[in-house]
Amino acid sequence: MLKLNQITDMVGDKGLESSQVKELRQKYGINRMTPPIRESILKQYLKNFDDPIIKILMVAVVVSAIIAAMQGTGLLDTIAIILAVMLATGISFVNEYRSSKEFDVLNAQRDEMAVKLIRNGHPCTVPSREVVVGDLVILEAGDAIPADGWLLSSDDMHVDESAFTGESEPMLKKVADQVCKGSFLTAGKGRVLVGGVGDHTKMGAIAASLGMDHSIPTPLEQKLEALAQLISKFGYVMAIGISVALFIKGMFTGEVTGFNMDTFSNVLNYFMLSVVIIVVAVPEGLPMSVALSLSLAMRKMTKANSLVRKMIACETIGSATTICTDKTGTLTKNQMEVVESSIDKLKLPERIPESSSEWLTLIAAINSTAYLEERDGKTLVIGNSTEGALLHWLKNCEIDYNTIRQDSSIVKQFLFDGTRKRMSTIVEIDERRWMLVKGAPEIVASLCDSRVDLSGTYKLAVRAMRTLGFAHREIIDDDESESKLTWDGYVGIRDHLREDVPNSIHYCQNAGISVRMVTGDNLETAKAIAKESGILNGGISMSGQEFRALSDEKLEKIAFDIEVLARAEPMDKLRLVQALQKDGQVVAVTGDGTNDAPALKHADVGLSMGKSGTEVAREASSIILLDDSFPTITNAVWWGRALYENIQRFLQFQLTINFGACFIAFLAPLFGYPSPFNIIQLLWINLIMDTLAAIALCSEAPHKGLLNRPPIPRGENIITPYMWRCIIVTGLFYIAVALINMKTAFLGGSTPSEQSTVFFAWFVIAQIWNGINCRAVNGQMPSFFSGNPTFFGIMGIIAVIQILMVQFGGDVFGTVPLSLELWGRVFLYSASILVIGFLLRITARSREINEQVNEATNAESRKLSA
Repeated sequence: MLKLNQITDMVGDKGLESSQVKELRQKYGINRMTPPIRESILKQYLKNFDDPIIKILMVAVVVSAIIAAMQGTGLLDTIAIILAVMLATGISFVNEYRSSKEFDVLNAQRDEMAVKLIRNGHPCTVPSREVVVGDLVILEAGDAIPADGWLLSSDDMHVDESAFTGESEPMLKKVADQVCKGSFLTAGKGRVLVGGVGDHTKMGAIAASLGMDHSIPTPLEQKLEALAQLISKFGYVMAIGISVALFIKGMFTGEVTGFNMDTFSNVLNYFMLSVVIIVVAVPEGLPMSVALSLSLAMRKMTKANSLVRKMIACETIGSATTICTDKTGTLTKNQMEVVESSIDKLKLPERIPESSSEWLTLIAAINSTAYLEERDGKTLVIGNSTEGALLHWLKNCEIDYNTIRQDSSIVKQFLFDGTRKRMSTIVEIDERRWMLVKGAPEIVASLCDSRVDLSGTYKLAVRAMRTLGFAHREIIDDDESESKLTWDGYVGIRDHLREDVPNSIHYCQNAGISVRMVTGDNLETAKAIAKESGILNGGISMSGQEFRALSDEKLEKIAFDIEVLARAEPMDKLRLVQALQKDGQVVAVTGDGTNDAPALKHADVGLSMGKSGTEVAREASSIILLDDSFPTITNAVWWGRALYENIQRFLQFQLTINFGACFIAFLAPLFGYPSPFNIIQLLWINLIMDTLAAIALCSEAPHKGLLNRPPIPRGENIITPYMWRCIIVTGLFYIAVALINMKTAFLGGSTPSEQSTVFFAWFVIAQIWNGINCRAVNGQMPSFFSGNPTFFGIMGIIAVIQILMVQFGGDVFGTVPLSLELWGRVFLYSASILVIGFLLRITARSREINEQVNEATNAESRKLSA
């Protein structure tokens, strides 16, 4: 990084001209760090061999090769197992590689973060990647420092440097101190002269990472972990059982006769069959299914203005039972406009103001950190939108706030935060110092030297306006306390409700999601907006002062009934989140400020604002709302629920196969029949076909019914009773067909090889038909063709591969070619699975109707008895 005097000697300290930017970028580089060096592709691939199942298969490969060499039978089986292992690990590697690329794209979004700086003598905003050495950056609380540099001005500026120092407490920075890219302003404001960008920053040199780990298990992670443990135990028990049973049977049938090659070969076959049962029982395609579903949902949500920072948040937002939302910019348009005032008209003071209108003009212009920028024929606000409304008010009255600022000498500023609810600026005019204050009317009024009539502000508040009070006093004897102020007046600022918010809140409530407003506005304004939006429906509305007076026990009892929390401080939001979580709620929280970070991080899903949010808030969140809009949250919930259903679809599909194939492989040898599948066929069924099915079933589009049911409780099993019925009934049908066909060969075939090939083909094609049944998760079939055209394409590919495998892959897969007639019987007989699925859906629908009738009858009985 360049030294301060080197920069000032080269470009000065007033900011750059546009003509200088290109040359400085070419000389000192772009403000983008080179991505960290990843492990080689080979190492990433080899990591997939750490999987326990793959290790077992590798042992089987070695043993199989030894036996083949000793018996001289050739290595065809060994090669086939190796091929299956390579395919299984290859699919996992490709998926993980794609996921890493997805996150590279997401991380690149940080380079697009808007940065405030001075160019051509005026404040403006540019993407972070366009910052160059010599730029003068304007910073205030909540901003991320975009590049290394030197402080030219500091107003009580505290910087969080924990990414470099490990110290959790922010450090006070003074003029000429060095600050680093990746640090955050937690308080105060200042200006930084950039001395190093991109790889030439401290962060670039040490490749620091600012990501926050997702350490709290999500509802989906908890359910899948429990399911995986259950299935693994089932597979191992089955494997041990079949090994012991076959070994005992071998002792009686002469297959196990002592320490000789034939016995060793037979025991190896028992071992191989046990391995196959483990492979069949464990749903290896499940991680692929989850990753594909998350990846698809992440892309769709990003297109719908929800930038997902943590992939698993795609599902968690769908499980949300309550949303704690901000008001400004989320429910409203964040287009602030001063529409009412206690004065008739603003008036520009000549020197020291002499009237309330002149004091309001001075305070609105000076006691502010916002700017107006002219861009493409529009006037844009840089900074706080409320302060921007005051600057627009000045502009509409033909008063230039820049002229007032240039003619005034600002001594010190005490910035607004969620606890103080006010901002103060000390300014020197004609060698006299004055304190200018604006903020919440009741707070400012409480600091005045005489009683203030606030009835006018109350009338504006009930009309859903944000109100600000203004006051001042002269500083005498260096007393800078905010007390004994003179009241100057107030303004009412309108921020209209977004047109689509009431419908979105209705959708959420209809979906069983409680929506609560947590805002810094006063109670009357908050209640007015809450009623207009549909949030306030007879629940509790209270002020932050009342909320903070509640004991923890009392809060836990009433937390669920709180619908509006006004004049809230940042820690109030965190406390409400914790109380709701103790009640078993899955909580989503919106936030935009630095002090919202604890609540965003502690929530099950943190939703930060893409436009108005600080970088601290974005870093603490799981999802960034690019348009700061509440309807975007509703869309995210919709996609999250669709993702959960897609995972359920694949689970039903794969567990049905696993249940059927596992018991068929277990029972056939015990009944004295040869196994209907060889090892390669079972690996195709379980590892390869399931992976293709994962892509097919996880591409299902969301449907409207997803927002017509309550969220799935955190503790509820991911496999529903309906899904268990489908898995067991369909699996038993497979087992029955297998055992009957072993006895009678009713499916067709004139030789044992042909009969086993027919059953193998029937079993695979039956899974294709059952895939249609699995689309109707929990008994509700989505749009048949338009809902998921990918499904039919992939299932068609599976059918074609199966036909080619049977007709031309006999040496590898142990099959013989089938006639057209036998293929017709295979497709016709396997389609009977559709009838079973239809009957299961009819039964489920009948149960649902009976439950509704019983519920209505019971409700009527309770009504009559009351």
